[in-house]
Amino acid sequence: MRVSAIILLLGCLCVPLSVTVAASPPISQEAISITTQEERTQEIAEKVQRVVTFLKERELSGLLLSTTANFAWITGGGDNHVVIASEEGTCSILILPNRERYLISNNSEVGRMMEEELQGLGFSLKVFKWYEDKLVPDKKWEIIKGLTRGGRVAADIPYSDAVVVKGELGKLRYPLTDSEIKKYRWLGQECAQAVDKVCRAIQPGMNEKEIEALISDELLRRGVRPTVILIGVDDRIYNYRHAIPTEERLQKYAMINICARRWGLVIATTRLVHFGPVPLELGRRMKATAQVAVCYLVHSRPGRSAVDILKAAQEAYADVGYPGEWERHHQGGAIGYQERDWLAYPGSTEVVHSRQAFAWNSTITGAKVEDTVIVYDDHIEVLTRLPHWPTIKVEYEEKVFLIPDILVR
Repeated sequence: MRVSAIILLLGCLCVPLSVTVAASPPISQEAISITTQEERTQEIAEKVQRVVTFLKERELSGLLLSTTANFAWITGGGDNHVVIASEEGTCSILILPNRERYLISNNSEVGRMMEEELQGLGFSLKVFKWYEDKLVPDKKWEIIKGLTRGGRVAADIPYSDAVVVKGELGKLRYPLTDSEIKKYRWLGQECAQAVDKVCRAIQPGMNEKEIEALISDELLRRGVRPTVILIGVDDRIYNYRHAIPTEERLQKYAMINICARRWGLVIATTRLVHFGPVPLELGRRMKATAQVAVCYLVHSRPGRSAVDILKAAQEAYADVGYPGEWERHHQGGAIGYQERDWLAYPGSTEVVHSRQAFAWNSTITGAKVEDTVIVYDDHIEVLTRLPHWPTIKVEYEEKVFLIPDILVR
């Protein structure tokens, strides 16, 4: 496929701000109740039905969900984490083929879980003392086997004799429900605004770790927890695709790349800032990257395979004069309750579904485009777009796409 595009660069003049970022006021719990209790209950019911179908098809007696991602998914946004960096939460959800659902928890977690996370949502409680899952026999497993009458149990992580089905569970998490989309829209805008605010506040002389601290603070004040923060400045943007923040100081060019989570849902986005005129070669690369980004959007349609999308993108990279760049960094893929549910790669068997979220990584050395979008039957919704961010206008087959450009300050 040859990408035929007309590029129009829309500039943006920004007045330099103070290095100090004005603190965003903490957002109250009431302010971020994006969905009603009824909507959350409906969301849970739909997901439980998906699990029940899964169990019956595989002749399983129960599904045990313990990761923070799957706990959030099945509970409509519940949070079972204590250790921030751990994939496994402190308690589990057990779903049975008759639609019964249980919180399986040690006694130290029960109060918060039932009062703040699951109140009124139809989860029954089974409790063991905090040390009893470490003894032999294991009390937690004993409770699970009792509820499933000794039948085969599946789980999202290894646990006792359970059958691990982690890879299969990703497919249960889409399509996104109406209430998930409402939450995702809020989250996409909050993440985009947080990145935008920091991009307009940073100044030459700041080091990458200071910028990391600013974006972390801005996200957390909005009730959003960062899971990935990559900050690159100047040559490090060209040298490293994943620039972990260092003491390197900003001179002219900065990249802020985040993944951030709330209600289990994850947003990914990258923005670039340049102080002074953008060098001609960098501008050329950015425009070329924008054309590749449009290729990904155009081909992200229900029923299209990851392999076909990647092949189209490979042709797009060649068409804009950078044929090997797709091999220098993963190109992204489906997103949702993981930073990526799957990546597009040669030989992948994944297929795009309607109401599924994606974050593609179009990148040519020194330039990058990354947004989170939702694919529908007849259009794509960009969750991380802001009207005042400078864009590159790409026209493709009589459609206009606005792709984020480098912010010039």
